[in-house]
Amino acid sequence: MRCPAQSQPSVNSSIAVRSSDRRLCRTFSLLLLSLTAWINICAAAQTPDLAKLSADGQAALRNQQFDRAQELYEQIIKLDPRSAQAHSNLGLALYMGAKYPRAISEFQKALQLDPHLEHTKVLLALSYFDTGDIAAATPLLEKAYQGNKDDPIITAHLGLAYLRQQKDEKAFAVLSHWVELEPGSPDALYFKGKAAMYVASDSFVQLTKAAPDSYRMYQLRGEMLRQQGQNPAAMNEYKKAIAEKPDAAGLHYALGTLYREAGRLDEALAEFNEELKISPNDAMTEFFLGDIYLQQDKVEQAQQYLERALALQPGLVDAQVDMAKTYHRQNKVAEAVQLLKKIIASDPEQQDAHYLLFSLYKEQGNTEQARKELATFEELKRKTADQDQKRMRLDSLN
Repeated sequence: MRCPAQSQPSVNSSIAVRSSDRRLCRTFSLLLLSLTAWINICAAAQTPDLAKLSADGQAALRNQQFDRAQELYEQIIKLDPRSAQAHSNLGLALYMGAKYPRAISEFQKALQLDPHLEHTKVLLALSYFDTGDIAAATPLLEKAYQGNKDDPIITAHLGLAYLRQQKDEKAFAVLSHWVELEPGSPDALYFKGKAAMYVASDSFVQLTKAAPDSYRMYQLRGEMLRQQGQNPAAMNEYKKAIAEKPDAAGLHYALGTLYREAGRLDEALAEFNEELKISPNDAMTEFFLGDIYLQQDKVEQAQQYLERALALQPGLVDAQVDMAKTYHRQNKVAEAVQLLKKIIASDPEQQDAHYLLFSLYKEQGNTEQARKELATFEELKRKTADQDQKRMRLDSLN
C-alpha cells in the first residue's frame, strides 16, 4: 500500500513540464497558433484602436512579454468586454505569469461567452491543476485527451491527475502513452515507473486479501524472498505453491533454479524434468537440464538437451557456450573453436566464450591467439568488476 508521503506527486515536479523553457515555449506556441487564426478572422470587425491593441497584445504574447500582454488585454476588455478571445488571451498571459486564480476567472468568462474555445478549456484545466484542484482539472483533461492524444502536455497532466487521485491503472495507461510520445523524458519514465509500482502494489494487496493461502500468494512470497537473498525460505514457499498447484507453469522451474544455485543438482534435475512435462517447449528449462548434466560430466545427455534448447531458441548464448564445452570434451576441437568464434562475433563481450577459446588455443599450442583471448577475457572481467563496484557505491547512496 502507498505511504502518505508517496501518494501524490508534487504539483511543481509534475509541471517541470510547464516550467522548463523548452516545453513552455512549445505549449505557448501551439496555443498561439489557434489564437492567431481567431484574431485574423475578427480583425476586420475591430475599430482601429482595438485592432492595434489586439496586434500589440498578440506580439507581446508571442515574445513572452506576459506582463505587457496582461496590460494590453485588460485595455481591450474595457473596450470590448464581451470578447471571449480577449478574456482567453488575458487568461493566457496570467497563466504564463503563474497568476492562476485570476487566470481561472478569465478562462471561465471566455467560456461563458464562447463555450467552443477548446484551447481555453485546456488552459483552464492546467490552471486548476496548478492550483491543486485536481477534481476540477480531470474532466477537462479527459475531454482534451480524447480529442488530442498526441499532445504530451495534455497526456502528462491527465496521467498525473489520475496518479494523484490514486487511479493507478488509468494513470499507468496514460503515462505509458506519455513515454511513447516522449521516450527520452526522465519525468515521463519516472512517473510511468511510479504508476507501475503502485499498480503492482495494489494488485498484491488485493491478492493478500482475496487469497492469502493460494499458490499465487506462496509464489509471490517465494519471489520476494529470493530477491532478498533468503533462498532457503524462498524454497519453502515454492514447495507450498507446488503442493497447492503442482501443474502450474513456472513453479518447478523457479524451485529448480534455486536448487541449482545451491549445488543440489539432483533435486534441480527432478524439478526441471517436472517443468518440462508442463512446458515442453521451454528453451531455458532444456538448457538448465543440459547444463546440469554437463556439470555431472554426462556429456551425451547434456548434448541432447542443449540441442533441443538451441532448436527452440537458436540465439541462446549460454546454451551455445555449453555446446562448445561438449565438443571440447568429445575432442571435437575444430567444431568447438568454430562455434566459439560465432558466439564472439555476435557478442564480443561474452567472457566465457573468450576464456574457453583461450583454453583451446593453449591446448593446440597456438600461443599468440591464446594470449589475445586471455587478454580480452581479463579486460572484460576488469570492466565487469568496475561496473559492479559502481553499482555497489550507488546502492550505498540510496
